[in-house]
Amino acid sequence: MTGRWRTALAGALLAALAMFYVMNQVTLDSDYSAFLPAGQSETRRAFMRELRDGVASRIMLIEVTGAPADALAESSRKLAGVLAANPHFRYVSNGSADFGQRELALLERHRYVLSDRLDDPAHFSQQSLRIALEERLEALAGSAGALDKPFLSTDPTAELRRVLTRLAPATAPRRLHGVWFDAAGTGALLLAETRSSGADLAGQELAVDALRDAFATTRSMTSMSLDYSSPGTMALASRSLIAADARTLSLASMVLVLAILAWAYRSLPVVLLCLMPAAAGLLAGVVIVNAIFGSVHGITLAFGATLLGEAVDYPSYLLAQVRPDVPVTMVRQRFGKVLRLAVLTTACGAISLLFSGFPGLVQLGVLTIVGVVVAGVVTWWILPHWVPAHWSPAVAPNYPQARSPTTPRIPVPGWARGAAVAGIVLLVIVGAWGKPWWDDDLAAMSPLPASYKARDIRLRDAIGAPDVRFAMVVDGPTRQAVLEESEVLRVLLSRWVAEEAIAAFDLVSDYLPSDTTQRRRRAALPSPESLRESLETASRDLPFRAHLFEPFVQAVAGARVASPLTADELKGSALGLKVESMLRNEEGRWYVVVPLSGVKDAAVLTTVIARDRPAHATLLDLRHEATSMMAAYRQQAVVSSAIGLVLIFGLLVVGLAGFRAACAVTVPVVLAVMTTGGVWVALGQPLNIFHYVAMLLTVGIGLNYTLVMRWGASSIHASGTWRTLVLVSATALATFGLLALSGTPVLRAIGETVCLGVLFCLAFGALLIGGALPGQGQK
Repeated sequence: MTGRWRTALAGALLAALAMFYVMNQVTLDSDYSAFLPAGQSETRRAFMRELRDGVASRIMLIEVTGAPADALAESSRKLAGVLAANPHFRYVSNGSADFGQRELALLERHRYVLSDRLDDPAHFSQQSLRIALEERLEALAGSAGALDKPFLSTDPTAELRRVLTRLAPATAPRRLHGVWFDAAGTGALLLAETRSSGADLAGQELAVDALRDAFATTRSMTSMSLDYSSPGTMALASRSLIAADARTLSLASMVLVLAILAWAYRSLPVVLLCLMPAAAGLLAGVVIVNAIFGSVHGITLAFGATLLGEAVDYPSYLLAQVRPDVPVTMVRQRFGKVLRLAVLTTACGAISLLFSGFPGLVQLGVLTIVGVVVAGVVTWWILPHWVPAHWSPAVAPNYPQARSPTTPRIPVPGWARGAAVAGIVLLVIVGAWGKPWWDDDLAAMSPLPASYKARDIRLRDAIGAPDVRFAMVVDGPTRQAVLEESEVLRVLLSRWVAEEAIAAFDLVSDYLPSDTTQRRRRAALPSPESLRESLETASRDLPFRAHLFEPFVQAVAGARVASPLTADELKGSALGLKVESMLRNEEGRWYVVVPLSGVKDAAVLTTVIARDRPAHATLLDLRHEATSMMAAYRQQAVVSSAIGLVLIFGLLVVGLAGFRAACAVTVPVVLAVMTTGGVWVALGQPLNIFHYVAMLLTVGIGLNYTLVMRWGASSIHASGTWRTLVLVSATALATFGLLALSGTPVLRAIGETVCLGVLFCLAFGALLIGGALPGQGQK
């Protein structure tokens, strides 16, 4: 067996093993948080994990529209009932009294440990009881007497009312026909908690299917429509868009690249050979990424399709130089150094992604490095052995032909070419002057169209969900420690409300007091004998029947010996939902999140916090936190990119055997990338991390082009340099041009930026190096 066939069999075996691994082991991930930064402290990281995996990620907002209000209310009740019985949902509410009975029963049973009035030792004194009974008489005589009468004998001190008032949300949806509606009365609203977290997309998909099925069976009119939003459903929509783009763009890229190569080479075996390095690189990259990270992100996989636009260039660098008198083996010998430098510089350009701190970007870096290295190895060691004998590329009639050395041409002075480049760069700098270069808003990086975000905001406003931009985070070693700290924090929070630094707050200890507070409040409850005596004295001369308050005495007696209220007892209720959303354990440490609403001036809030200095509590401004994280990443990206550029430049200095030669190749690319970023800024589009990724990719592609240009300008054996660059830039522009049409902002930003960067690299390289201009090659 010849070496050619041994190589082929070994390659086929490796490819088969890799394909088997991909089909059986690779897991596709679409959690977009992989492309978002983590917090800069453990408290912030815990809070970000809560947003991703906690109860906030499981809350689904639902709206039913398209019918009269009474019909919508009836459908709301039926839908809520079906969802409440579905195993994919833990909790459902539509504002109906039917869905508030469990909460009311819990509050009534534990009203004494939940009421802050028991912190007053004199609350059950004869004087306090007398005041409470007189208030009940006054209430019974008023319009609200019918509401007070059922609780008179069991709760004459109105502890339940006190607890309800204290726990009532600052804003609540409008009620029509006994259920929640939007302000206009045109949509019935429901709130549901899914059993799976927002990051569990398989579970979220089952919940969405259950919701759709329930709506289909409960709607009473065909005109009714269903709308919903949640972090989980938005992640599902993101996955669908990414997967659809990945499939469509991969297929379209392959078809377009095949068409370009077929037009250039006019040989099916050669065209298929050109795809082999890119396919091998992509396959190897996916295997390595999955082996390291346990899954492959959908965006990473879609980005892998862009390897078709770069790795497919490697065979073209060799094949486009083939002529009847210059076989591919001879081209490889002459072009070998350039090809090796092209592969290594592209790999070095992706190294900075490995230090980004974004799991998704690290995946992109690994995939790019592995992909281009494997593609380069396949191009060098395997492809030349399989090019058909005596084959050479066909030259289409409209291909620019290299001039004969004797053909006269008008020389363009080097200073004029340099001035042209400087003029373009200066023009872009003037256009971008004074405009922001970076967009640090995480919301701008969402993979979803703006309509999804607008729908989520509309539903949150309708149901009265608070703005959670500001929150205090309390941390401690135990659950009881953080509950006690949050109880202490209440004093400061109430002061800030009085000073109008905030409008309202929500404390988990109001729903679940610490064991210490519960014991103190139970100890404050009088004995049955003492309470009967106090009631008899307090009710003297009041028109209450004897023994009317015996149920009250028994309730107090039961509360004195009752077991403490626990989080487990609250599960499955709106109260449990609140507790889960604000109390979390992360790796043995406990955290309490205290949402702050109605913050009119962040500076005022910061000032009062600095003045009062709450212990064990940290203010989180989510918008500022996100901006800070992105700014920190930006600074880190600059450092890591500088390291990558130094590595690239060092490779070029060694590979090209000279500092000036390395500068000649690098300067056009650096200017092209800077100009590309400047163009976006001048057009009013600040850069984000995905533009940054695209510019790193442009560096790799651009250096390949300038290396070929320099080789074509300096080698007496070079021929068809222009033809080579036209071909490789056509495949790159075709692939990344398709990305620019993507509906996913990530892929679109990469596609648009690389296309523009490639054009600038070609233009600046041609002007500053000059060797790739038509007519300057040797025929």
